[in-house]
Amino acid sequence: MPKWEDVVQALEDPRYAWRTVRGIARQLKATKEEIQDILDKKAEEVVKSSIPANTGEELYTTRRHYNQEASSFAKFTSGVTMTVTSSTSGSTSTSTTSSSSTSSTTTTTPPSQE
Repeated sequence: MPKWEDVVQALEDPRYAWRTVRGIARQLKATKEEIQDILDKKAEEVVKSSIPANTGEELYTTRRHYNQEASSFAKFTSGVTMTVTSSTSGSTSTSTTSSSSTSSTTTTTPPSQE
């Protein structure tokens, strides 16, 4: 059975922003049940995406890896101007994302996952 440290290493693999239980199990040559059991026992150290993988599977990462990825995303989006069209009036309004924003969500499909 893999150890928590092995799972952390797989979750924080720089090739992936998010991991599936299946992907971690394959990498560590373990069963999906073994990996899920470890993730469940360390739930306070794991972030589960609110959006599933393209395959419908749940996605996970560590809090540390999530914060690193979220920080990079926040840096990228600071100062980005977004144009939004109102569906009722057809009018267009423009708003600028503030770099002082500290909130982050998992509302889009992560770019790299397994």
